[in-house]
Amino acid sequence: MAIVFFILLGITVFVLLLALQMRWMVSLALRRALADKFGGLPSDAAYRQGVADAGRQISHTDVASHLNTTYPDQLAHLRLARRASVFTLPVIVALLVVLRFGLEAF
Repeated sequence: MAIVFFILLGITVFVLLLALQMRWMVSLALRRALADKFGGLPSDAAYRQGVADAGRQISHTDVASHLNTTYPDQLAHLRLARRASVFTLPVIVALLVVLRFGLEAF
């Protein structure tokens, strides 16, 4: 039984790492696209905030509205990665609690 929970833990950690990588890569690609469109560097604070605001219901900046209209598929991937990184953390904690206190695996 403990082996099944260790396998689930490994899969969940893999999903978390994949989601974090996807968030980083999509954010970097969108910031580079904004730097090409509007000028400046991809590390500018306006571009970082624009990528953070894009994909949400309320977009206050010109950068975020440009991203919402131009790159909807990439923003859907970013939203999926955000959800996956938020939901996998409690699953990892729950699996660790079950392994430690329920099955006394370590």
